Amino acid sequence: MFVAQGHAGRTMISCDDGRTWVADQSDQSWGYCSPESGRDCDHDSGAARGITWGDGWFFATFGWGTPSTVRRSLDAITWETLPVSESSFGGMIYGNGRLVAAARNGKYSDDQGATWHDFNAVELTTWNVRDAAFVPHDGGRFIMASSSDYEKIVVSSDGSSWFATQSAPAVCGGSVPYQGHILYGNGTIVMTGENGVICSSDDGGQSWTSQVIAGGLRANGIWNGSEFMAWNYGILYRSSDGDAWSSTETVPSGIDFSVTAVSDKGTIVGVSGGWDQHYDSQVFYRSEDGVHWDVLPRDAYAGGHPIKAVAFGYGQPSAHCPL
Repeated sequence: MFVAQGHAGRTMISCDDGRTWVADQSDQSWGYCSPESGRDCDHDSGAARGITWGDGWFFATFGWGTPSTVRRSLDAITWETLPVSESSFGGMIYGNGRLVAAARNGKYSDDQGATWHDFNAVELTTWNVRDAAFVPHDGGRFIMASSSDYEKIVVSSDGSSWFATQSAPAVCGGSVPYQGHILYGNGTIVMTGENGVICSSDDGGQSWTSQVIAGGLRANGIWNGSEFMAWNYGILYRSSDGDAWSSTETVPSGIDFSVTAVSDKGTIVGVSGGWDQHYDSQVFYRSEDGVHWDVLPRDAYAGGHPIKAVAFGYGQPSAHCPL
């Protein structure tokens, strides 16, 4: 199933390969994050900051500028709040049986979040972790991208001791405000920035190179099993190696989404996320190739609070997702 995570503690799921979205639930009522409300939902206890899946569990963290919370679920419908808190977690990572709540003062768990431990060491001089991921490179690497006045990338082989990269252009790690910008395929780590910069590493994150491929990238990006993909206002940018990129206009033209994810079947989903593109203006998309897109009809989902991340994984059956 796909599981979408949004502000105001929102979650919703698709168990039919992105065709419909159900089990839409939130901590707050409709319109909580609308401009008329006057609330800053990006800096709120319900702010969506990352979601991941591992060993049968979905894990999500909420809260930015306030103490973060971490929740877990086996079916993505019934969520349990876990005994861990920090000022602001910037993502959730699961790899090699270890769950990591990403932050400068981050935590890790080896029992699916039941108990937690502090990081052993972090060579991180910036405060705000913006994105984090696990990549299966050479036994596995955990990666955090952080920024405040400048950008920083740190890498770990165990999710506890983190070390600064040997070399990375100054632009790498910036413009990645939410989880989903760190990708892996064909032995290469790729980071897609909203500023249109692509950073890549073929040595497990120790050294990076950068290039500008567009004036901006709206969506976080995916690896579909054969290609890296990223989008910007109806243009698909893709690469098999993270180095040479080509562009193709989408069908229909001008589609606009800022959150995307891919299933193990290669199905891609997207959700609109620009200014005031929520509630009645929220749009969900589905594609099988990244070029041709279906705009889902309004009876396939309910508009609501801003969606900031989507994860794919396998959950237990429920009334919404029977076998």
